[in-house]
Amino acid sequence: MAEEMKTINDVPMILRREIEARMVAPFIRAFSEVFGEEETMTIVKSVIAGLAEEAGSGLAEMLGDNSLQCFAEKVTPAFGAGGALQFEVKEATDETVRMDIVRCAYVDMYERLGLKDLGGVLSCGRDEYLIKGFNPDVEFTREYTLMSGGPVCDFCLRKKAEKKD
Repeated sequence: MAEEMKTINDVPMILRREIEARMVAPFIRAFSEVFGEEETMTIVKSVIAGLAEEAGSGLAEMLGDNSLQCFAEKVTPAFGAGGALQFEVKEATDETVRMDIVRCAYVDMYERLGLKDLGGVLSCGRDEYLIKGFNPDVEFTREYTLMSGGPVCDFCLRKKAEKKD
């Protein structure tokens, strides 16, 4: 018997992203035609950033932990559930988490839907803000994404240096 899903959190993240993409893409396309692509995408990016930051904060609260170790051990695997991500952890300490995403089924999903041009905004664009919401004392950097044709998604999360008075 299939596992019962009781909340949205029980739905694998990649399936959630597909449902969202199928819903919002027609709106994004329609608004772009009326208001222009630049204006529409500015608004979309802002909304996505707000949603992602809220989600990150909610994850930290739900897990009762916003440490880098928790992010590496619990949050990253949730996004990769069902083989959605294949990643290689390069470094995992209390101060730094570096990992490369070497395969991303999110890219495949957006391509299959004919929405790869929106994948960066709807998925990759969330990462920085999710992490900010999860722990505002963590700095996020990434040079490449698979979505934009990069060799990997090179995530680096570092605790910000403490300010000295």
